[in-house]
Amino acid sequence: MSNKHFTYLVLTTISLFVLALLSFLIQPRYETSLKRGGAAFKNIKNQLNDIKEINIDNSKKKILIIKDQDNWYMTSKSGYKVKKEVVRKNLIQISELRFFEKKTKEESLYSRLDLDYPNNEDGNSKLISIINNDKQILVEFILGKKKKDGVYIKKIKDKESWLTSGTLDMSSVEKDWLETRILDIDYQDVKKASINHLNKSESFSLTKDDKNENFLIDNLTKEQIPKSDLIANFIGYFFTNLIFEDVVKRKDIIDNKSLTKINFELFDGTNIFAIIFNKDKDKWISFDIENQSVLKLKDNEKIFVNNIENWSYKLSSRKKISVIRSLKIFLLKTDFICDIYQGLRIIKA
Repeated sequence: MSNKHFTYLVLTTISLFVLALLSFLIQPRYETSLKRGGAAFKNIKNQLNDIKEINIDNSKKKILIIKDQDNWYMTSKSGYKVKKEVVRKNLIQISELRFFEKKTKEESLYSRLDLDYPNNEDGNSKLISIINNDKQILVEFILGKKKKDGVYIKKIKDKESWLTSGTLDMSSVEKDWLETRILDIDYQDVKKASINHLNKSESFSLTKDDKNENFLIDNLTKEQIPKSDLIANFIGYFFTNLIFEDVVKRKDIIDNKSLTKINFELFDGTNIFAIIFNKDKDKWISFDIENQSVLKLKDNEKIFVNNIENWSYKLSSRKKISVIRSLKIFLLKTDFICDIYQGLRIIKA
């Protein structure tokens, strides 16, 4: 064997030894960082206040939530306000996830745990990215199936998938994140309610002189008799705990086919104007409230929306029926009244 070949053999042997040594040194560190019971995401717990963005991508829907000063907004929903408590709950849940059991490394098996990359429309996996104020990715992983006391995850840079202990919502439903409350006006605060339909004969107004009284239907004729003294009171609860099913920018929706115009006057002088209209098969509502009235509502913690006049809201099934009813719903039928009069004449005779 020549010296040249011998030297080459020695160098090759040394190189292989060094590579084997490096592999040996690196492996224990990896296993230690991903050992059972260890925190899945160590770097997030002390940086919760520095988080700027939350991204959720499940192929069907992409949700982007960003922080502006002390509030959170959903840019994928035209910048609508997000509930702080929901954001904080989810971030804390991520920080508390702990490795419990190793699962598959085989890409072909990821889909069984909903851990395949979310580019399949039929898949249920979610790609979660958490970004800080410096635009650095703190956390990035795929969230898979849930179990009773844990969730499956796979970090983007790792092939290993894990069952973690803990819980994590990270809903891909926009409404679950949004502040769905619009107004919360107490019945006792409402002095007058006007319900104006396209057909003026079906329109009516209600008034009460005292906060705790029943509403009386205004300007009834002698032939128009309410079914009961309480029949119209439910109208006064329309803006009590008013929440929405969906929300869009008002400029993006056509509301010229208005069904009903509403005006609520409160005892403190606040006026709430609203328009109910059709979109597809649903009832939507938009508001026109003067700035002074908005300020009063905010001072009394009765309004939960910024720039309420800029939005249109899809009403829940419970609310959408209550104020689109016509006046005749509250009145006794004419033939029934005639029967009463006829009965009285018979008694007198």
